[in-house]
Amino acid sequence: MFYNKNNTEIYSLFFRIGMWWRMLYGFLRLISGLFLLHLVGTPLADIFYKIMSHELIEDPNDLLIRVIGPLLQNFSFTVNYFIAVYLVLWGIIDIFLSVNLLKRKKWAFPISIYAIGILVLYEIYRFSYTHSFVLACVIIIDIILIWLIRKEYHKLKR
Repeated sequence: MFYNKNNTEIYSLFFRIGMWWRMLYGFLRLISGLFLLHLVGTPLADIFYKIMSHELIEDPNDLLIRVIGPLLQNFSFTVNYFIAVYLVLWGIIDIFLSVNLLKRKKWAFPISIYAIGILVLYEIYRFSYTHSFVLACVIIIDIILIWLIRKEYHKLKR
């Protein structure tokens, strides 16, 4: 593809938007993880019943409560802790790398490409089990972000 200043500016704009998105997403992960860390050790069924307390008052035989409540009784607490730590760590990594990419730190570009690439591999692995439409969209967005980071890195090296 030939060099076109307008295309380069558009890619740079999408790159900046993508990095701001990753920072926002990282911040949401960080907050969610910290919230979950606060709840580690609390049975998920207790959290569910507390959130759904208004439904219990209105209709104690609610279908959602009858189905989900017993399922959560057997849910492992270690998963709760794993998810919390995962969210906190990836939130910090997303924010840190995105800020440094926006500052155009050369070292952040290859690290970001590898980090997001590893995450995409894990997401593909998870997708093979869940077949989640949302996860498929996240994978596509992450692949596009890798491509944008790579394009911006090559532009920076010129």
